[in-house]
Amino acid sequence: MLHAFPWRTVPLLLVMAEATAHAQDLSRPTEVAGTTPDTLSRRNSALVSFDRNLNTYNWLGKLVVDTVFGGTSLRLLQNYVANIIQVDAGTGGRHRLASTQENLGLTIGEKFNDNLGIQVRWSSLVYSDDKAVGLSNASDHSVLGGLEVTPLAFLTVTPLLGYRWDNQTEIRDRGFSYALATRLREVDLDGYRVLGSGQLQEDHLSPRSLANHFARIGVQKWFSSQTRDSIEFGYSHLKREFYALADSNIESRIENVIAFTNLLEYEVERGFLASFFVTVSSKAWDKDLRRNAPQLSPTLQFNTRIDEFRLDAYLQAQYHSTDGSSAGLIRLGYGERDETHSAKAAGDLNPAATILFNERNRQEQSKDNVARRTSLAGMLTVPLSFSDRLSVSGGASILRYDTPSLLNVEDRDELLVSASIGTTHRISPFLEIGLTLDGMLSHVVYLLKERSANNNINRVLRFAPRALFRPVGFFASANTLEVLANYTVYDFEEQIALVRSFSYRQFGWIDSTGIGLTDRVGLHFYSYIKLYQRGQLKWSEFTERIENSFADQTFALQLRFIPEEGTLFGVGLQYFSQSRYSYEQATRRLASFQRSIGPTCVLERDLGQRGQLNLRGWYEHRKQPDGTERDLVSFTLTILLNF
Repeated sequence: MLHAFPWRTVPLLLVMAEATAHAQDLSRPTEVAGTTPDTLSRRNSALVSFDRNLNTYNWLGKLVVDTVFGGTSLRLLQNYVANIIQVDAGTGGRHRLASTQENLGLTIGEKFNDNLGIQVRWSSLVYSDDKAVGLSNASDHSVLGGLEVTPLAFLTVTPLLGYRWDNQTEIRDRGFSYALATRLREVDLDGYRVLGSGQLQEDHLSPRSLANHFARIGVQKWFSSQTRDSIEFGYSHLKREFYALADSNIESRIENVIAFTNLLEYEVERGFLASFFVTVSSKAWDKDLRRNAPQLSPTLQFNTRIDEFRLDAYLQAQYHSTDGSSAGLIRLGYGERDETHSAKAAGDLNPAATILFNERNRQEQSKDNVARRTSLAGMLTVPLSFSDRLSVSGGASILRYDTPSLLNVEDRDELLVSASIGTTHRISPFLEIGLTLDGMLSHVVYLLKERSANNNINRVLRFAPRALFRPVGFFASANTLEVLANYTVYDFEEQIALVRSFSYRQFGWIDSTGIGLTDRVGLHFYSYIKLYQRGQLKWSEFTERIENSFADQTFALQLRFIPEEGTLFGVGLQYFSQSRYSYEQATRRLASFQRSIGPTCVLERDLGQRGQLNLRGWYEHRKQPDGTERDLVSFTLTILLNF
């Protein structure tokens, strides 16, 4: 029966989700750190994932254990990521390029009573990369131990002392570490719920030092079921020091952040909610270099600093009907970012060094910029009848990007307008159709003549009808057509010979059909045909000269067996081909052709809350454009266990 094959409805759901994704994103509420945390119990889990695509292999492993036995609490978090690339080395065989990273965190606590306990933390990071890009090998290990004191029912203070081992570019440092962590559990002060946390942590790895400090406090007040006000203040200080690869000097990077966030939601009346959100932050990044050892002819180097002020705010009105059939939203937003760069002088400079410093400072200040964006967006969904529905969404934004320095010529204005309209119609109990029309227009205008050749207007239009046909319980077919046109027109192409407007057009057809042969056995057919072309465009005459075009075809047939609920086995055959055409004097010529064909398999096992198993593979025989043939294996394996 049809209920035994839930995979049949996936293509339709994907198509419908695409049309409403933008509107749904607008309606998501914005939370701040002062809100009530998730009260669901944490689940222990183990995850192993492997993916092979051509000559690239990816491993992912994750283990989470959070449990209490006796009076001892244990929390373990381990992550392992590996990326391996097999590279042909000619007659020497194959060469392997690999990068791996492993993170391990272990916390063990023992409670003596409600007010006193001990805690031990172990953390480890091991990174290795033989791709010869940047830092190749690094590791750090640290252990901290101390008391966990709860002087008040809502306040916990944890002072810790320990040691850290660090290895970077074969330079090994070690030293003492200390940390002071505080946690303020939710406190109700006359209806105001207060949450907070903080940390002071430093690692003294002579000659380097590291620091990680932060403090956050949030206050939230609920006035009714849908009306609330929440405020959060935050501060963080992060200091990291590295050995420079060229000369082993020490590079220090310090980041300081102060932030304020406020979210106010007011229920005007039932189903109608107004929101105001604002966040203001000030960030500063300092990059300093200092010599690790005396040098005979030291190079004069200047430290740098970046300051950033950021403001983001929006005013939103949202409506939901009591029966959930209608919804609407409109949001007016404003964002501003002011970024300044400067060089820093270390002490007094002689006249020659002063000249060099002024030049470096001028180069840094040329990166200063101010960006301001104003946006308006909205969505509306209403039923036209019992079987018909209309959805409309759209948005517009204006970006103004200014650079105070005369050396920076990136000043520009950007206009972006997008709109989407979609309808769904239930023609009969067996047939449902939908229509989606999307449009987008963007205009980029550089204000200075040095970059004005890049001024352009981009227009995109997309039409996608879809249909779901289900005449009987054991047969279902979802079909989607897509027509897309993309035109990019440069403002001054007639004056500048090297600038050419271009067009991109695409036609696609997707068919996904499922047939239930028995209650447990079924056939699934999938096909995807995509035709697309690129060419030079003359917008004033709306004519184009096609440069190349492509024709992609994918066909897959799979026999699927469901022995019991939550288990799926499938085997089948998949074919893919791509034809590339070039054009000479309006004559189309086949430039290249490649195809792949081979068996496929799928294994799915849903264990409910206990986990899941997924395996998908394709063994393909590929014919390359140059006529050579290869056998390739691509598959993914994911195992998740909850315990």
